[in-house]
Amino acid sequence: MKAALLDGNGNLSIAEVPDPSDSDSVLVRVKAAGVCGTDLHFLDRLLKPDAYPFILGHEISGIVERAPSGLQGVRKGERVAVYNMIGCGDCRYCSTGLVNLCDRPRQIGFNVNGGFAEFVAVPPRSLVSLPDDVPFETAAALACSGMAAVHAVRSAGVGLRSVAIVNGIGGVGLMVTQIARLAGADVIAVGDSDAKLALAKEFGATATLRAADAKEYETLPNRVQALTAGAGADYFFELVGTTATMAAGLRSLGKRGTFVSIGYSGDDLVVNPVDLLIKEQRIVTCVAATKQDLADAVGLAGAGKLRAAIQNRIPLDELREALRGLRERRVLGRNVVTFA
Repeated sequence: MKAALLDGNGNLSIAEVPDPSDSDSVLVRVKAAGVCGTDLHFLDRLLKPDAYPFILGHEISGIVERAPSGLQGVRKGERVAVYNMIGCGDCRYCSTGLVNLCDRPRQIGFNVNGGFAEFVAVPPRSLVSLPDDVPFETAAALACSGMAAVHAVRSAGVGLRSVAIVNGIGGVGLMVTQIARLAGADVIAVGDSDAKLALAKEFGATATLRAADAKEYETLPNRVQALTAGAGADYFFELVGTTATMAAGLRSLGKRGTFVSIGYSGDDLVVNPVDLLIKEQRIVTCVAATKQDLADAVGLAGAGKLRAAIQNRIPLDELREALRGLRERRVLGRNVVTFA
């Protein structure tokens, strides 16, 4: 099969490799694989797989090509989204459905070969059935940004008549915007370009603020105060993860506000505990999502309540250019690698 291989120096190459041969896994013919900002962390070696060469790609949808002998409930030709977390199945987190917090986790596209290839081997329990009316490209985005948005909004406890700031209008940010609106919040979208802010409005944001550099983030809390009659926001969803953006987020919150950390870089979060205490603010962190979060995201998409912003559908050979565009912040929504 054709696959995109990452080497230990952060370089990608397109090569022919053997098809996956694991007889205990379901072989999925990949139809779509989303290009995510997390993939850049592997190119920059902020994240590392267990061994090289390695196949990235953790946002996957496709069709069941082959199932293990005797496996019930999975049929050849079935349309599926792939839940990329693989739990041990034995720890207390797996036993309560929190596979994203497994004590001995593996993850497709992180330390298990992923979906930037024509086929991927997937544990049967990682499959989520995909309705016919949800396109493969949308399903790929749901298998990361969609489920992450559901998980983050749930973890934060977003409620009716609240104000939520979504900082970073990429694939995840647009999903968080929609889910927070469904939960009853007014959403202020913060982005680094007019095009991204216009897209945020299209996807449900009730107001927008531009912030493209540290200077503009310095003024962000005052601008939020002006939009909220001095109250500040109830939630701040952080998807950029620099010291400057995180500091601005905390300062943009009102009393009992919640800072929700989703995106990250190598930067530190710097906060004086007193600033949190006097307003009874809290910090919530989110890692990936549960399988139920993905199933719910798929269900919302099937009901027409959640959609993905797909900018480009590209062949595998154009993956490197898509990653370059992501690094240069030229992507509106998601680029998705598609296979015939």
